[in-house]
Amino acid sequence: MNRLLIGIAWLLISCGTSSTKNEKPETKTLEPDFKLPYQLTTPDERYTLPKQLEEISGLSYHKDDKLLCVQDEEAIVFVYDTKKKSITDEFGFGGYGDFEGIEYVNDDIYVLESNGNLFRFKPESKDIGRTKTDLPKKTEVEGLGYDPKTKRLLIAVKNGGASSDKTVYSFDLLNKAVFKDMSLNDEQLEAAGIDPKTYKPSGIAVHPITGEWYILTSAGKRLVITNRQAKIRYSEPLDPKQFRQPEGICFAPNGDLFIASEGDGKKGYILKFTYQK
Repeated sequence: MNRLLIGIAWLLISCGTSSTKNEKPETKTLEPDFKLPYQLTTPDERYTLPKQLEEISGLSYHKDDKLLCVQDEEAIVFVYDTKKKSITDEFGFGGYGDFEGIEYVNDDIYVLESNGNLFRFKPESKDIGRTKTDLPKKTEVEGLGYDPKTKRLLIAVKNGGASSDKTVYSFDLLNKAVFKDMSLNDEQLEAAGIDPKTYKPSGIAVHPITGEWYILTSAGKRLVITNRQAKIRYSEPLDPKQFRQPEGICFAPNGDLFIASEGDGKKGYILKFTYQK
């Protein structure tokens, strides 16, 4: 795993350097014995979202029957209750921007902007932290996840500027530093039957039971599953009629999967898929 520190400051906290470890990702086709524990063609629930979330762009599990949602223009976090099927609360954290990901970790809400900036705050708090991650120029990010094993936020790159590699950066919550965590190259993607031109991650989440990384692509309408060593374990195309514009992904602690799609002129919605052990 390449852990090249690219430098970051968190609320004026300076950080030291890290060790660099070169480890070439595996280039293999899909694992024939892998069984996806979800029926992606048959959602167990569909939640139609109100107008405020027509352009939903990020999704995170909050607590029992509640999800945190962000849309890509306003700095507002919406709490969506899956039992009441309605928004029950909201938290503002600024003005306007291009917000693409959200994660709830240890009572803190993290929101990702497309330029890599991270916002951190507690629900109903006016104390807002903002981190400029200083990712490489012309890098556009569109997915935020959390890996509890490494205690790092995962930042998925949609467009990587001059580099053709599809990178996932990570923000270490303990050391307050950003690392280049994983890259998938075109050769790997092609070996797994994925067109590299359409592989533009829009969401990322870590499975709470298996630890695998689930990467969602909106442009290519696909779900890709990898391990931490950048080996592609599974890939499945998503029906565009069912997944209109998939942008957000998260898991409940029991493994249930939620995928959010933008409305694209209609109402946004969230699909729930029950975990099948």
